[in-house]
Amino acid sequence: MLGVNVFWDAAATSSKNPSSSAPQTSKLLSTSEPSRGTEPYSTARMGPDDCSEEDVAVYQNSANPLPSGIPTYTVQIVNVCGGCRVSDVHVACGDFASTELVDPGVFQRVGFNDCIVKGGQPMEPSETVSFQYSNSFSYPLNVVSVSCA
Repeated sequence: MLGVNVFWDAAATSSKNPSSSAPQTSKLLSTSEPSRGTEPYSTARMGPDDCSEEDVAVYQNSANPLPSGIPTYTVQIVNVCGGCRVSDVHVACGDFASTELVDPGVFQRVGFNDCIVKGGQPMEPSETVSFQYSNSFSYPLNVVSVSCA
């Protein structure tokens, strides 16, 4: 069981407040014992349907431009859930396009404002999918839906 112990230093407190003449006692707080039916905090998921869009993060940064001067962007899509697989990850991507081919098995526009990651295949816990695209401007990329794998 997870326990949290907090100790109060009576000597340090009394030196800060010399006018206090009341006896000081140390107190121990612990969550290792059950208290009124509550359980200690757990990072484990409750079931297979407990993943959400918040479990996938999208990071985008400028990269070196192409020799023609067209800006290039590096994208990382990360399953930030350390204990769950997500699949069918859809990203709002506007009218996403790139002057250089992006592997459609990694990231593909399937409709206006709808791109899919890894062709819908699962992303393992903590997995990162990376790609680069080039265009005269960057596209805002935001996860809009995921399924629990």
